[in-house]
Order: sequence, then C-alpha cells, then structure tokens
Amino acid sequence: MWHIGDIKKYERCDKLMWLSNREPQPFIPYIFYNESIYELSKKRLNITEFLEGNRNDGNDVFFNHQEAYETFINIRFEYESLRVKVPILQRVGNTYIIYFLFSSCSPKEGEAQSFADTIWVLNKLGLTVSNVYAIHLNTDYVRKDELDVTELLKINTHLFNDKNHKGRSIETLIQLFYRDVSLVLKEMNVTFKLENIEKKRTNVCTRRNKCNYFNTCFKIEEKDTSIMNLVSCSKKFALFEQGVHDIKDVDIESIEGTCHQLAQILAARSQELFFDTYAVESFFNSVTYPISYLDFEWETYAFPPYEGMKPYSVLTFQYSLHIEDNDNHLVHKEYLGRQDCREQFIVKLIEDVPSEGTIMCFNVEGAEKLRLKQLAKQFPKYENQLKQIWDRMLDLSIPFSTGLIYDNRMAGTYNLKKLVSIFTDYNYSDLEISHGMDAVRIYRTSDNSTIEQEQVLKELLAYCGMDTYAEYLIYHFIQNKIKELG
Repeated sequence: MWHIGDIKKYERCDKLMWLSNREPQPFIPYIFYNESIYELSKKRLNITEFLEGNRNDGNDVFFNHQEAYETFINIRFEYESLRVKVPILQRVGNTYIIYFLFSSCSPKEGEAQSFADTIWVLNKLGLTVSNVYAIHLNTDYVRKDELDVTELLKINTHLFNDKNHKGRSIETLIQLFYRDVSLVLKEMNVTFKLENIEKKRTNVCTRRNKCNYFNTCFKIEEKDTSIMNLVSCSKKFALFEQGVHDIKDVDIESIEGTCHQLAQILAARSQELFFDTYAVESFFNSVTYPISYLDFEWETYAFPPYEGMKPYSVLTFQYSLHIEDNDNHLVHKEYLGRQDCREQFIVKLIEDVPSEGTIMCFNVEGAEKLRLKQLAKQFPKYENQLKQIWDRMLDLSIPFSTGLIYDNRMAGTYNLKKLVSIFTDYNYSDLEISHGMDAVRIYRTSDNSTIEQEQVLKELLAYCGMDTYAEYLIYHFIQNKIKELG
C-alpha cells in the first residue's frame, strides 16, 4: 500500500522512498505544533456534525455513510494500492469540496501535485470534486488575549510561489498536474522490488536539510579534506566526477574563489591551521571588558500561544551568561523560565548583563540579536534597554564562517560543538543533553514528563551553560594563537 508521502519521496529520490519503507527513521520536528490544525479548521468552518475517519479505514467507511453526513474529517480512500487521506470533505449536492490543511503560512504551488493525485483517486471511485481550498495560517496575524481562528486561518483558492508571493490558482494547478497516477505506482512497485539502488551524490542529497539517509547511501568515510566539504562551491560534484577528490588538488581559478575556499585549499595543502593573524586581530580590536558570553535557548510555536505573538513566533525560555572581568575571573549567571516567561526573561537579562563591555555570542544575527529584537517588538517599553545589549554584541562565529580561521578537522563546518572539540579539551558528550534539539524536546515534554523536574532543570541548565563556556574557551584559544603567531 502506497501513500501520497511515498510518491513525494519517490519523485525527489527513488532511493529515499526505497529506504524510508525499509528503514523508517524517527522524526523530531523543529517546530512545536501546539494546536491541532484540524480542530481549529473545524471552528473556522463552523463544523459541528461530521464523520471522522480512522487510520485503518477502508473505502466502505465513507460509502456506508455517504448520505448520512455532509462533512467528513480525515476520511480515507484507496485505489490501485494508493491510499489517500482527505482532511475535510464536504458534500454539496452531487459533488464535493475539499479543504487541504496546512500548519504553515504560505503553502507552495508544488503541493498541488498531491491535490491532483488525491482527486485522481476520488474520481476513480466515482466522486466529483467541484472546488478545492487551502486553509493555512495568516502570517500577519497577531494574537490578542484569545486565539481568533477567523483571523488566524485563511481560506484560499490559490497557492504561493517560492518567494511566498501569491501564485497560481489551485484550479489551474490541478489541471496542470492531473495525471494517471497508476503509471507512477507501477514505477514505484518496480523500484521497491530492487535489491539495491546505487546513487551518486548530488545537491538533492543536501538541499535545504541533509537527507536522513545520507550516511546510508554514502558509507565511504570521507576525509576532512574531501572536495565535498568545499564550502559554497557549485562545481564540487563536477570536479569529483573529473577525479578531483581532495581540496588540496583544487585549482582556485576553476571555482568561485572565495576567501573561505582559499583558506580551505591552503590548509589542505599545508596540513596546518590557516590563521589570518592580522584580520583576526583586527576583528577583535574593539573587545572591551567585562566580556559577557551569552547564549539563548528557544522554542518555535506554529500557533501563537500567547498575546502579542504571531504564527511561528519564538519564545526564548533560557539564557546562560558567563561574565569575564579584567583579571580573567569568570562568573556564571543563568535563567530558565516556563510558560509565558517573556517579560520575566527580559527583566532578568537586563539585570544580569553588565551595562558595559563586549557581549560575545555565536551566530549573533540569526540567534541572540534576532531574539532580542523580536522581544523588543512584543514589549516596546524595554526596547531601549534591549538595544543597549544587542548593540554591544560581537559574533564569535565570523572568523570561522569567513575563513579567517580554518582547520582541516572542521570539514567545511564551524558549529560551536565542533570548534570546541577541535581547539580545546572540552566536549559536549559528557552532558545528558548534548544537542540543541535535545534541549527543545526536553523543554516541550518537561511539564508532563515523569522525569523529576529538578533533574530536567539541571540538564537544561548544564547544556546552555556549556555553550557560553565554550564561547569563552574559543575566544581565549584565538587570543592565545594571536600571541603565539604575533
């Protein structure tokens, strides 16, 4: 039995479909879906009477109740080994309306292929679909005291292009994408029976997020200096096919020639650390004491849980702060909140962060500074005090992300965990929580978990505290290297 999701995987990569059915992997979403899009959509459409389907239902569940109900929720249909689930199906005379539901703000035009394939199944079973709508989140909605589903959910007859602008109508797209799905199913059946599928590595394997089966497909242990680790290089796959497998063998004239790429090539050829002493020293010239090493943890909510928040707003619930004075003495402060802790977080942060000196963060623009600007919009009375903090932030990642510092062991990446394991004797492996998504998962479930709350708090605080201590260690590695090379 195939599902729409299997077709999506197959048309991205045949081996992805093949592996996902043989070796399914758990999925932990980056986003917290804190409400049910089904329940909210029922309220939006004023649906009170309906038949709701279940996971293992066959066609008979619908056809046995076809005349008794006008609305069907999560109803299942099967045809030629393809099983589809229709989120909301409403009967209007002798035809049907479908509502496809999205817990996102701008469902893309590509979704229409799944719409068309679903309608193909219904047509084959003798059902006529007259209209199709997409229900999705309103990106401009700002929650007041209560969640307003009328404002939160939009009902649209169009989808969106890759720039999130209004795209073509659903009707037009379905006409364009409608096909005989049985031909695709036959191909999938043949593919699935294969004993193995050999794949070449392409940009599809790492597009947006690296495929979960990447390491299964490419089991060969790559060297740190593999051509595949050359950053921002559009030609690395072609170079690999030409026999250029190591970064040291790359002709800088044959690629984009960025500073970062040049640093990688020089490090690979010398087998030594590349360190642009003058540029690095200049970058840190403005640092003043006390130095505050700051790191946040946050959760992203698909549906705004509290007043002043929008769809996909972030709730920053934790910070760690190491403060280093002129004598290199280190003091640690921290905060961990629950529920709507935004204002308490702001007040405590303003209280704890020194009023002067550099504030060191890792990936400032995409993390701490962005979070503070979001909080300033939600709580404008604190904007000036928060701005005084973000204006003093310095991004510790920049020397690594731009290639001013490059070690072959970085293998084209520069996350804090990898850097601290390369340049210091510390690592995250001794912590109960050793990854950001682990921290988020623990935070999501701690209210309802049987785990002792005190232990949960300790693990969360230890993880976030390690991040700021790692920043301290990396900064001092850099300063010591400047002295050594100077």
